[in-house]
Order: sequence, then C-alpha cells, then structure tokens
Amino acid sequence: MIEDKHSKRISEEKELRRRYIAGERNFAGASMKDFSLSNFFMVDINLSGANLEDARLGGADLINSNLSHANLERAWLNSALLIKANLSNANLRNAKLANVDLTSADLTGADLTGADLSGAVLIDTNLSHANLTNIQTTEKTIFHQVTMPDGRIKDDLNKALSAEELLGRYAEGERDFQDRILHRVDLSGANLRDVDMSRSRVSYVNFSGACLENFGLGVALFSDFKNARFSRYEEWLGLWFFYCDLRGANLSGVDMSYSLFVGSNFLGATNCLSGGIQSDVFFYQTTWTNGEFIKGPINATEHWRGEIREGEF
Repeated sequence: MIEDKHSKRISEEKELRRRYIAGERNFAGASMKDFSLSNFFMVDINLSGANLEDARLGGADLINSNLSHANLERAWLNSALLIKANLSNANLRNAKLANVDLTSADLTGADLTGADLSGAVLIDTNLSHANLTNIQTTEKTIFHQVTMPDGRIKDDLNKALSAEELLGRYAEGERDFQDRILHRVDLSGANLRDVDMSRSRVSYVNFSGACLENFGLGVALFSDFKNARFSRYEEWLGLWFFYCDLRGANLSGVDMSYSLFVGSNFLGATNCLSGGIQSDVFFYQTTWTNGEFIKGPINATEHWRGEIREGEF
C-alpha cells in the first residue's frame, strides 16, 4: 500500500511537470501534499488554495507565482525563488525558508509561525498583518523596505547603498561593494567600471546609459539597463536577469554561459556573442535582440536546434 501511494505521487508529479511544460499554468486547489518538485521551473504558476503540506520545493523557481491561501505547512522551500510571489493568507507554519528570495513578494495575512527564515532575502516585501511568531532569522537575513505586520517599514541601513554613497565611495577609489543592497536607486549615466557587486542584491535600479565595463553582477531584478555598456566583462557566467530592460545595451566581450533570462528585453542589444558562449543559456518570456519573442521555458540549444555557433543568435 505504501509503495502504491509512492508510485501514485511520483506519477502525479510527472504529470504536473508535463502539463506545465506544455503551457498550462492554472493548478489552483491542487492536492500536492508531500510532492517533490525541488529545482523545478514554475514561473507564473497558479497554485492558489493548493495543498502543499510537507512538499519539497527547495531551489524551485516560483517567480510571480500565485500561492495565495495555499497550505505550505512544513514545506521545504530552502533557496527557492519567490520573487514577486503572491503568498497572501498562505499557511507557512514551520516552513523551511532558509536562503529563499522573497523580493517584492506579498505575504499579507500569511501565517509564518515557526518558519525558518535563516539567510532569507526580504526586500520590498509586504508582511502586513502576517503572523511572525517564533520565526527563525540570522544576521544574514535581509529585511529592507519591508512592510511589517504593524505597518511600519523596516530597513537594513547597514547594507543598503544610496546612489550618492556608492558614487562618492567610487570616486574615492573603492570598487568592492559585495554583500550590499542596491534598491530603487538612480545610477543612469554613471561610470561604474570595475565595480564588483556579484554577491549583492540589485533590484529596481536605473542603470540606463551607465558604463558597466568589467562590472560584477549576479542577480538583477526589475532593473533598467537600456544603452548600458557591459564591454569586456568576462565573468558574466551564471548571471540572472529577471524582468530587466536591456534594449540597446552593448554586451561586447560578454560570455553568457549558464545565464538565465526571465521576462527581459534585449531588443537592439549589440555584440551579444562577441565574448563567445561555452555552455547553455536559459530563456523564459524574453525578447531577443532581433525582436524574436522566446516564450520558453527553454534553453538555447533546444530553441535554435543544434550546436550553438558564434553569430547564430
């Protein structure tokens, strides 16, 4: 009987994956107790009211997902991407949320009693009326521009950088800005050559027309890179652009290997393969340089059918 239940659950997991890849997004009210969907790509999925009790979702991409009123009690979500997710009124009691990214997520009225938020990133997150009783946090947990249950705004003044502070320190010769927060600042037209922010949080930043040569970047969210210059940066590998505008950007010398592009726009960007490409790139809802819309989720090899060669895309 136990084996039958296990086999049935595995079959149901495979069916959900198949339906999602085929283009279905509405799984509202689904029964997914104890499902194992770790590291699965589920951007834009609707799981509102679903039962995900004890589910294993570690490392899953749940960006812009709808998990409102979902039961996620004791769910394992470590390192999941819940950027701009709707978790309003969700049951997250005793959920494992270590190192999860909750940037711009809505947790209004959510029950987080006993949840583990060790190292979690909460930037621009809404916790209005949420229950935070006995949550676990560490010094690496980030609370910045977070609306707390009582309505006050909590900021991380030790890590957040204003445009003025960043540019002032740059002018004095500083280039290492690791483990910082760059959120809703205007750096349009700025010279940021040789800056390293590859371990920092970058969201809603205006980099339009900026000089970003040899600029270290890891994850960029909802940011404007129109006409920016990324020339000669050789370690773009594994960069994630989520909902970013890169129209007209100069990407000369950039290696895109292992990068992930979700909801981003590269229309008119130049020199996109001048740095070569050794490993695959992943696309979802992305506009490419020639105006082609790549719906995805798909990797470059599958999309362009065959071995990737310089100048092919």
